[in-house]
Amino acid sequence: MKRKAELEALIESANGYLDGDCTAESIAALQDAITNAQAVADNDDATTSEVTDAITDLANAIADLEQITLDTSALEHEIELAEAILANIDDYVPSTVEGLQEKTGAARAALEATTQEEIDATAEILREARLNARTKADVSALQALIAQVNSLDLSGYTDSSKLTLDRALIAAKRVAADEEAAQDEVNLMLEQLQGTVNALEPVQESRAPQTDADKESTAPANDDAEARGADSG
Repeated sequence: MKRKAELEALIESANGYLDGDCTAESIAALQDAITNAQAVADNDDATTSEVTDAITDLANAIADLEQITLDTSALEHEIELAEAILANIDDYVPSTVEGLQEKTGAARAALEATTQEEIDATAEILREARLNARTKADVSALQALIAQVNSLDLSGYTDSSKLTLDRALIAAKRVAADEEAAQDEVNLMLEQLQGTVNALEPVQESRAPQTDADKESTAPANDDAEARGADSG
């Protein structure tokens, strides 16, 4: 029967749609139509009307297939934000942006993914990597204070206070040069270094003990004063 050959050809074609990017509901309806059509095709006693109905039902099931609409908006947004970080990569702490370039590349590739699950999972991976990025601390104030300390004339201060300042200065230079330093750490070091500057102790000038000659030089003045007091009496 000519119509049966047409039905069998349509069944073969319909099977090719089962692995397509269509909604589960429309795929299920197509599978039912294929099963029914195959039963008619295998029935040697099937009437022309039954074959025609099977062809119509199967053709309608194919026409009713609903393509899955993949939402890539969240992934595209994450890619945009990640690329903004990559464009200014030198402003970020190196360890916090490690691997971001590769993850962004993988995200671009995922824009062509065939399932929403893959798209959403990739967007989440990139989001976590992006949120881990941290800008480098602002060390300008600390560097300015370090320069100020380096220019100080410390000759008039005690050795102990100068030693304390030297130790604080070494620590401050280490933090200022550390790309991984957090802003809180920089701020604390700035406060500590300024504190040691404020705590510098000037050297106290000691008075020399009075010699016998000094005492004798003051004695006549005292005697004259006593004499004047007696005359006035």
